[in-house]
Amino acid sequence: MSLGDVSTITCPFCGLACDDLPRSPAGVESRGCAKASQGFARGLTAVDHRVRGIESQLEAAAAAAASILRKARLPLITGLGADLAGIRALIALAEKAGAAIDRWQSSAQQANLEVIRDSGAFLGTFSEIANRAEAILLVGRAPGEAYPRLGERLFRNRAPLYRTNPPWVTFLGPDAGAFADLSLAEHLACQSGGFVEALGALSGLLLGRKLNAKHAAGIPIEALAALSNRLKAAHHSAILWDAAHFPAAEREIAVRILLHILRTLNRTTRSVGLPLGGSDNALGVSQALLWQTGWPSRICFSRGVPEHDPWLYDAERLVGDGEADALVWTAVISPAPPPATSLPTIAIVAADTAIGGTPDVVIRAGVPALDHGGAIVRADNVVALPISATRSSELPTVAEAVREILTRLGEDAP
Repeated sequence: MSLGDVSTITCPFCGLACDDLPRSPAGVESRGCAKASQGFARGLTAVDHRVRGIESQLEAAAAAAASILRKARLPLITGLGADLAGIRALIALAEKAGAAIDRWQSSAQQANLEVIRDSGAFLGTFSEIANRAEAILLVGRAPGEAYPRLGERLFRNRAPLYRTNPPWVTFLGPDAGAFADLSLAEHLACQSGGFVEALGALSGLLLGRKLNAKHAAGIPIEALAALSNRLKAAHHSAILWDAAHFPAAEREIAVRILLHILRTLNRTTRSVGLPLGGSDNALGVSQALLWQTGWPSRICFSRGVPEHDPWLYDAERLVGDGEADALVWTAVISPAPPPATSLPTIAIVAADTAIGGTPDVVIRAGVPALDHGGAIVRADNVVALPISATRSSELPTVAEAVREILTRLGEDAP
Protein backbone atom coordinates (compact mmCIF):
# COMPACT_ATOMS: atom_id res chain seq x y z
CA MET A 1 0.00 0.00 0.00
CA SER A 2 1.45 3.38 -0.96
CA LEU A 3 1.27 6.39 1.31
CA GLY A 4 -1.26 8.01 -1.01
CA ASP A 5 -3.73 5.11 -0.83
CA VAL A 6 -5.01 6.00 2.64
CA SER A 7 -7.52 8.87 3.03
CA THR A 8 -8.07 8.48 6.79
CA ILE A 9 -5.69 6.99 9.29
CA THR A 10 -5.60 5.78 12.88
CA CYS A 11 -3.77 7.85 15.49
CA PRO A 12 -1.71 5.81 17.99
CA PHE A 13 -0.82 8.66 20.33
CA CYS A 14 -3.48 8.05 23.00
CA GLY A 15 -5.71 5.18 24.05
CA LEU A 16 -8.70 6.45 22.04
CA ALA A 17 -6.93 5.40 18.82
CA CYS A 18 -9.12 7.72 16.73
CA ASP A 19 -9.40 6.22 13.25
CA ASP A 20 -10.97 9.17 11.44
CA LEU A 21 -8.06 11.58 10.92
CA PRO A 22 -8.05 12.81 7.30
CA ARG A 23 -4.78 12.52 5.43
CA SER A 24 -3.84 14.64 2.46
CA PRO A 25 -0.61 15.56 0.65
CA ALA A 26 -0.32 18.43 3.15
CA GLY A 27 -0.26 16.05 6.10
CA VAL A 28 -2.60 14.64 8.74
CA GLU A 29 -5.50 16.72 10.05
CA SER A 30 -5.57 16.46 13.83
CA ARG A 31 -9.26 17.40 14.25
CA GLY A 32 -8.27 19.75 17.03
CA CYS A 33 -6.42 17.11 19.08
CA ALA A 34 -3.17 18.42 20.53
CA LYS A 35 -1.75 14.94 21.02
CA ALA A 36 -2.37 14.00 17.39
CA SER A 37 -0.96 17.31 16.19
CA GLN A 38 2.21 16.85 18.21
CA GLY A 39 2.51 13.16 17.35
CA PHE A 40 2.27 13.53 13.59
CA ALA A 41 4.71 16.46 13.69
CA ARG A 42 7.50 14.42 15.29
CA GLY A 43 10.76 14.59 13.40
CA LEU A 44 13.87 12.50 12.84
CA THR A 45 16.36 14.04 15.25
CA ALA A 46 18.74 11.06 15.45
CA VAL A 47 18.60 8.00 13.22
CA ASP A 48 21.96 6.36 13.98
CA HIS A 49 22.31 3.23 16.12
CA ARG A 50 25.04 3.28 18.75
CA VAL A 51 27.08 0.83 20.79
CA ARG A 52 28.66 2.42 23.88
CA GLY A 53 28.27 5.80 22.27
CA ILE A 54 29.87 4.87 18.94
CA GLU A 55 27.78 4.96 15.77
CA SER A 56 27.12 1.43 14.52
CA GLN A 57 25.15 -0.52 11.98
CA LEU A 58 21.95 -2.26 13.11
CA GLU A 59 23.60 -5.67 12.87
CA ALA A 60 26.44 -4.64 15.18
CA ALA A 61 24.04 -3.05 17.66
CA ALA A 62 21.93 -6.21 17.67
CA ALA A 63 25.02 -8.34 18.27
CA ALA A 64 26.03 -6.16 21.22
CA ALA A 65 22.50 -6.40 22.62
CA ALA A 66 22.56 -10.19 22.29
CA SER A 67 25.89 -10.30 24.14
CA ILE A 68 24.40 -8.35 27.07
CA LEU A 69 21.39 -10.67 27.23
CA ARG A 70 23.54 -13.82 27.15
CA LYS A 71 25.50 -12.64 30.20
CA ALA A 72 22.42 -11.56 32.19
CA ARG A 73 20.92 -13.74 34.90
CA LEU A 74 17.56 -11.94 34.92
CA PRO A 75 17.13 -9.39 32.15
CA LEU A 76 14.05 -7.18 32.20
CA ILE A 77 12.11 -6.17 29.09
CA THR A 78 9.98 -3.12 29.77
CA GLY A 79 8.66 0.14 28.36
CA LEU A 80 6.83 -1.85 25.67
CA GLY A 81 5.52 1.20 23.80
CA ALA A 82 5.23 -0.44 20.39
CA ASP A 83 2.71 -1.83 17.92
CA LEU A 84 1.41 -5.40 18.20
CA ALA A 85 4.08 -6.88 15.94
CA GLY A 86 6.75 -5.25 18.09
CA ILE A 87 5.16 -6.53 21.29
CA ARG A 88 5.00 -10.08 19.93
CA ALA A 89 8.67 -9.92 18.99
CA LEU A 90 9.57 -8.64 22.47
CA ILE A 91 7.66 -11.54 24.06
CA ALA A 92 9.67 -13.93 21.87
CA LEU A 93 12.84 -12.19 23.02
CA ALA A 94 11.79 -12.53 26.67
CA GLU A 95 11.21 -16.25 26.17
CA LYS A 96 14.56 -16.78 24.44
CA ALA A 97 16.53 -14.68 26.93
CA GLY A 98 14.77 -16.02 30.05
CA ALA A 99 13.67 -12.48 30.86
CA ALA A 100 10.93 -10.85 32.87
CA ILE A 101 8.56 -8.71 30.83
CA ASP A 102 6.27 -5.98 32.19
CA ARG A 103 5.17 -2.50 31.21
CA TRP A 104 6.95 0.29 33.05
CA GLN A 105 4.69 1.98 35.63
CA SER A 106 2.01 -0.66 35.13
CA SER A 107 0.52 -0.53 38.63
CA ALA A 108 -2.67 1.29 37.57
CA GLN A 109 -3.41 -1.17 34.80
CA GLN A 110 -2.46 -4.01 37.13
CA ALA A 111 -5.04 -2.84 39.69
CA ASN A 112 -7.77 -3.05 37.05
CA LEU A 113 -6.61 -6.45 35.83
CA GLU A 114 -6.32 -7.98 39.29
CA VAL A 115 -9.72 -6.79 40.51
CA ILE A 116 -11.52 -7.67 37.27
CA ARG A 117 -9.95 -11.12 37.33
CA ASP A 118 -11.11 -11.68 40.91
CA SER A 119 -14.68 -10.41 40.61
CA GLY A 120 -15.57 -9.98 36.94
CA ALA A 121 -16.92 -6.73 35.54
CA PHE A 122 -19.63 -5.20 33.41
CA LEU A 123 -17.49 -3.42 30.82
CA GLY A 124 -18.62 -1.45 27.78
CA THR A 125 -17.29 -0.31 24.44
CA PHE A 126 -16.89 3.13 22.90
CA SER A 127 -19.80 2.43 20.57
CA GLU A 128 -22.11 1.30 23.35
CA ILE A 129 -21.44 4.41 25.44
CA ALA A 130 -21.67 6.80 22.46
CA ASN A 131 -24.99 5.36 21.30
CA ARG A 132 -26.77 4.30 24.50
CA ALA A 133 -25.52 5.96 27.68
CA GLU A 134 -28.03 8.42 29.18
CA ALA A 135 -25.94 9.15 32.30
CA ILE A 136 -22.15 9.10 32.47
CA LEU A 137 -19.98 9.30 35.56
CA LEU A 138 -16.30 10.22 35.21
CA VAL A 139 -14.16 9.40 38.27
CA GLY A 140 -10.61 10.56 38.87
CA ARG A 141 -9.07 13.65 37.38
CA ALA A 142 -10.05 15.55 34.27
CA PRO A 143 -9.22 13.31 31.31
CA GLY A 144 -9.21 16.03 28.66
CA GLU A 145 -5.42 16.38 28.54
CA ALA A 146 -4.75 12.65 28.24
CA TYR A 147 -7.71 11.97 25.91
CA PRO A 148 -8.46 15.27 24.11
CA ARG A 149 -11.31 13.91 21.96
CA LEU A 150 -13.04 11.90 24.67
CA GLY A 151 -16.08 14.18 24.80
CA GLU A 152 -16.42 14.30 21.04
CA ARG A 153 -16.06 10.55 20.59
CA LEU A 154 -18.20 9.30 23.49
CA PHE A 155 -20.47 12.04 24.82
CA ARG A 156 -21.43 14.26 21.89
CA ASN A 157 -22.54 11.72 19.33
CA ARG A 158 -24.63 13.77 16.90
CA ALA A 159 -26.64 10.81 15.66
CA PRO A 160 -26.94 8.25 18.49
CA LEU A 161 -28.77 5.07 17.62
CA TYR A 162 -30.59 4.42 20.88
CA ARG A 163 -31.14 7.67 22.76
CA THR A 164 -32.79 10.97 21.93
CA ASN A 165 -31.09 13.42 24.33
CA PRO A 166 -27.44 14.10 25.15
CA PRO A 167 -26.16 12.20 28.19
CA TRP A 168 -25.94 13.79 31.63
CA VAL A 169 -22.20 13.85 32.41
CA THR A 170 -21.01 14.02 36.02
CA PHE A 171 -17.39 14.42 37.04
CA LEU A 172 -16.36 13.20 40.50
CA GLY A 173 -12.86 14.40 41.22
CA PRO A 174 -10.68 17.07 42.77
CA ASP A 175 -10.73 19.53 39.87
CA ALA A 176 -12.57 20.06 36.61
CA GLY A 177 -9.77 21.69 34.65
CA ALA A 178 -8.51 20.59 31.26
CA PHE A 179 -11.83 19.13 30.22
CA ALA A 180 -11.54 20.15 26.58
CA ASP A 181 -15.32 20.63 26.36
CA LEU A 182 -16.50 17.27 27.67
CA SER A 183 -20.12 18.50 27.84
CA LEU A 184 -19.90 18.39 31.63
CA ALA A 185 -23.26 18.73 33.37
CA GLU A 186 -22.02 18.80 36.97
CA HIS A 187 -18.85 18.59 39.01
CA LEU A 188 -18.80 16.86 42.40
CA ALA A 189 -15.62 18.27 43.92
CA CYS A 190 -13.99 15.37 45.73
CA GLN A 191 -11.11 16.01 48.11
CA SER A 192 -7.78 14.77 46.81
CA GLY A 193 -7.30 11.27 48.16
CA GLY A 194 -10.99 10.92 49.03
CA PHE A 195 -12.14 8.66 46.21
CA VAL A 196 -12.73 5.63 48.41
CA GLU A 197 -14.84 7.63 50.85
CA ALA A 198 -16.92 9.27 48.11
CA LEU A 199 -17.42 6.08 46.12
CA GLY A 200 -18.23 4.13 49.27
CA ALA A 201 -20.95 6.63 50.11
CA LEU A 202 -22.34 6.43 46.57
CA SER A 203 -22.35 2.63 46.77
CA GLY A 204 -24.27 2.73 50.05
CA LEU A 205 -26.84 5.13 48.61
CA LEU A 206 -27.37 2.88 45.60
CA LEU A 207 -28.11 0.04 48.02
CA GLY A 208 -30.73 2.17 49.78
CA ARG A 209 -28.77 2.82 52.93
CA LYS A 210 -29.23 5.99 54.97
CA LEU A 211 -26.05 7.90 55.69
CA ASN A 212 -25.74 10.03 58.81
CA ALA A 213 -22.86 12.15 57.53
CA LYS A 214 -23.58 15.36 55.67
CA HIS A 215 -20.52 15.10 53.43
CA ALA A 216 -18.29 12.41 51.96
CA ALA A 217 -14.81 13.55 50.95
CA GLY A 218 -16.15 17.09 50.73
CA ILE A 219 -19.16 16.21 48.56
CA PRO A 220 -22.62 16.89 50.04
CA ILE A 221 -24.53 13.66 50.62
CA GLU A 222 -27.53 15.27 48.88
CA ALA A 223 -25.47 15.63 45.70
CA LEU A 224 -24.36 11.99 45.88
CA ALA A 225 -27.99 10.94 46.49
CA ALA A 226 -29.07 12.87 43.38
CA LEU A 227 -26.33 11.12 41.39
CA SER A 228 -27.45 7.75 42.75
CA ASN A 229 -31.02 8.44 41.66
CA ARG A 230 -29.89 9.58 38.21
CA LEU A 231 -27.84 6.43 37.65
CA LYS A 232 -30.69 4.18 38.82
CA ALA A 233 -33.24 5.99 36.63
CA ALA A 234 -31.16 5.77 33.44
CA HIS A 235 -31.98 2.95 31.08
CA HIS A 236 -28.28 2.81 30.26
CA SER A 237 -25.41 4.44 32.17
CA ALA A 238 -21.62 4.31 32.06
CA ILE A 239 -18.84 4.85 34.59
CA LEU A 240 -15.37 5.80 33.35
CA TRP A 241 -12.19 5.95 35.41
CA ASP A 242 -8.43 6.06 35.04
CA ALA A 243 -6.89 4.11 37.91
CA ALA A 244 -3.64 6.04 37.46
CA HIS A 245 -5.46 9.05 38.94
CA PHE A 246 -6.22 7.28 42.23
CA PRO A 247 -3.64 7.46 45.05
CA ALA A 248 -1.61 4.25 45.00
CA ALA A 249 -2.69 3.30 48.52
CA GLU A 250 -6.39 3.25 47.60
CA ARG A 251 -6.17 2.28 43.92
CA GLU A 252 -7.31 -1.33 44.25
CA ILE A 253 -10.13 -0.66 46.73
CA ALA A 254 -11.42 2.22 44.57
CA VAL A 255 -11.62 -0.11 41.56
CA ARG A 256 -13.36 -2.75 43.70
CA ILE A 257 -15.99 -0.23 44.81
CA LEU A 258 -16.53 0.93 41.22
CA LEU A 259 -17.15 -2.64 40.07
CA HIS A 260 -19.49 -3.17 43.03
CA ILE A 261 -21.44 -0.07 41.97
CA LEU A 262 -21.76 -1.50 38.47
CA ARG A 263 -23.04 -4.82 39.83
CA THR A 264 -25.59 -3.01 41.98
CA LEU A 265 -26.87 -0.94 39.05
CA ASN A 266 -27.15 -3.96 36.79
CA ARG A 267 -29.69 -5.56 39.09
CA THR A 268 -32.32 -3.15 37.77
CA THR A 269 -30.85 -1.39 34.74
CA ARG A 270 -27.92 -1.54 32.35
CA SER A 271 -24.64 0.08 33.38
CA VAL A 272 -21.16 -0.46 31.96
CA GLY A 273 -17.67 0.46 33.05
CA LEU A 274 -14.77 1.71 30.96
CA PRO A 275 -11.31 1.78 32.55
CA LEU A 276 -9.48 4.54 30.72
CA GLY A 277 -5.87 3.95 29.81
CA GLY A 278 -4.28 2.21 26.90
CA SER A 279 -1.84 4.89 25.77
CA ASP A 280 1.36 3.56 24.17
CA ASN A 281 -0.67 0.47 23.19
CA ALA A 282 -0.91 -0.66 26.82
CA LEU A 283 -3.95 -2.81 26.06
CA GLY A 284 -2.08 -4.34 23.13
CA VAL A 285 0.63 -5.42 25.56
CA SER A 286 -1.85 -7.13 27.90
CA GLN A 287 -3.70 -8.75 24.99
CA ALA A 288 -0.55 -10.10 23.35
CA LEU A 289 0.77 -11.44 26.65
CA LEU A 290 -2.59 -13.08 27.32
CA TRP A 291 -2.70 -14.69 23.88
CA GLN A 292 0.82 -16.05 24.12
CA THR A 293 1.35 -16.82 27.81
CA GLY A 294 -2.08 -17.11 29.41
CA TRP A 295 -1.45 -14.05 31.62
CA PRO A 296 -1.89 -10.36 30.71
CA SER A 297 1.03 -8.89 32.68
CA ARG A 298 4.14 -9.39 34.79
CA ILE A 299 5.56 -12.54 33.24
CA CYS A 300 8.95 -14.18 33.64
CA PHE A 301 10.58 -16.90 31.48
CA SER A 302 13.63 -17.48 33.70
CA ARG A 303 12.67 -21.12 34.28
CA GLY A 304 11.82 -21.84 30.65
CA VAL A 305 8.05 -21.43 30.98
CA PRO A 306 5.91 -18.30 31.45
CA GLU A 307 5.26 -17.60 35.12
CA HIS A 308 3.07 -14.79 36.44
CA ASP A 309 3.51 -12.99 39.74
CA PRO A 310 2.00 -9.50 40.18
CA TRP A 311 4.54 -8.52 42.85
CA LEU A 312 7.68 -10.45 41.94
CA TYR A 313 7.77 -9.38 38.28
CA ASP A 314 6.82 -5.73 38.69
CA ALA A 315 9.29 -3.91 36.41
CA GLU A 316 9.85 -0.95 38.73
CA ARG A 317 10.42 -3.22 41.71
CA LEU A 318 12.88 -5.40 39.79
CA VAL A 319 14.96 -2.34 38.94
CA GLY A 320 14.56 -0.62 42.31
CA ASP A 321 15.45 -3.71 44.34
CA GLY A 322 18.41 -4.58 42.12
CA GLU A 323 17.04 -7.96 41.04
CA ALA A 324 17.23 -7.34 37.29
CA ASP A 325 20.77 -7.29 35.88
CA ALA A 326 20.06 -6.01 32.36
CA LEU A 327 17.40 -3.77 30.87
CA VAL A 328 15.74 -3.78 27.46
CA TRP A 329 13.76 -0.57 27.10
CA THR A 330 11.36 -0.10 24.18
CA ALA A 331 9.37 3.09 23.62
CA VAL A 332 8.58 4.44 20.17
CA ILE A 333 4.90 5.46 20.29
CA SER A 334 5.91 8.17 22.75
CA PRO A 335 9.51 9.43 22.90
CA ALA A 336 10.10 8.18 26.45
CA PRO A 337 13.75 7.64 27.44
CA PRO A 338 14.81 4.67 29.58
CA PRO A 339 14.84 5.16 33.35
CA ALA A 340 18.07 6.28 34.95
CA THR A 341 19.87 3.14 36.06
CA SER A 342 23.33 1.62 36.25
CA LEU A 343 22.10 -1.60 34.62
CA PRO A 344 23.46 -2.60 31.22
CA THR A 345 20.78 -1.06 29.01
CA ILE A 346 19.52 -1.75 25.51
CA ALA A 347 17.31 1.13 24.35
CA ILE A 348 15.05 0.63 21.34
CA VAL A 349 13.66 4.12 20.90
CA ALA A 350 12.32 6.58 18.35
CA ALA A 351 14.47 8.97 16.37
CA ASP A 352 13.25 11.95 18.40
CA THR A 353 13.89 10.42 21.83
CA ALA A 354 16.41 12.40 23.88
CA ILE A 355 18.45 9.97 25.96
CA GLY A 356 20.31 11.01 29.06
CA GLY A 357 23.51 9.18 29.86
CA THR A 358 24.92 6.57 27.50
CA PRO A 359 23.02 3.28 27.25
CA ASP A 360 25.19 0.37 26.19
CA VAL A 361 23.14 -0.08 23.02
CA VAL A 362 20.82 2.38 21.30
CA ILE A 363 18.71 1.16 18.38
CA ARG A 364 16.61 3.79 16.64
CA ALA A 365 13.31 2.34 15.44
CA GLY A 366 10.35 3.69 13.50
CA VAL A 367 7.20 5.17 15.00
CA PRO A 368 3.90 3.42 14.15
CA ALA A 369 1.71 5.67 11.95
CA LEU A 370 4.74 7.74 10.99
CA ASP A 371 7.43 5.38 9.72
CA HIS A 372 5.50 2.15 9.29
CA GLY A 373 2.09 0.52 9.58
CA GLY A 374 0.86 -2.13 11.97
CA ALA A 375 -1.91 -2.49 14.54
CA ILE A 376 -2.73 -1.25 18.05
CA VAL A 377 -5.49 -2.12 20.54
CA ARG A 378 -7.99 0.60 21.48
CA ALA A 379 -8.63 1.53 25.13
CA ASP A 380 -11.98 -0.29 25.27
CA ASN A 381 -10.01 -3.49 24.61
CA VAL A 382 -12.32 -4.83 21.90
CA VAL A 383 -10.66 -4.01 18.59
CA ALA A 384 -7.18 -3.98 17.08
CA LEU A 385 -7.03 -1.08 14.64
CA PRO A 386 -4.74 -0.99 11.61
CA ILE A 387 -2.36 1.92 11.28
CA SER A 388 -0.59 3.22 8.18
CA ALA A 389 2.71 4.96 7.49
CA THR A 390 2.55 8.68 6.74
CA ARG A 391 6.15 9.24 5.62
CA SER A 392 8.92 7.34 3.92
CA SER A 393 11.48 5.94 6.34
CA GLU A 394 14.42 3.57 6.40
CA LEU A 395 14.23 3.02 10.15
CA PRO A 396 13.53 -0.57 11.24
CA THR A 397 10.32 -1.40 13.01
CA VAL A 398 10.61 -2.59 16.61
CA ALA A 399 9.79 -6.10 15.39
CA GLU A 400 12.60 -5.97 12.81
CA ALA A 401 15.09 -4.65 15.38
CA VAL A 402 14.16 -7.35 17.88
CA ARG A 403 14.39 -10.05 15.22
CA GLU A 404 17.97 -8.94 14.56
CA ILE A 405 18.73 -9.48 18.26
CA LEU A 406 16.93 -12.83 18.28
CA THR A 407 18.89 -14.00 15.26
CA ARG A 408 22.08 -13.39 17.16
CA LEU A 409 20.70 -15.25 20.15
CA GLY A 410 20.22 -18.21 17.84
CA GLU A 411 16.48 -18.05 17.12
CA ASP A 412 14.33 -16.01 14.75
CA ALA A 413 11.15 -14.29 15.99
CA PRO A 414 7.86 -15.91 14.90
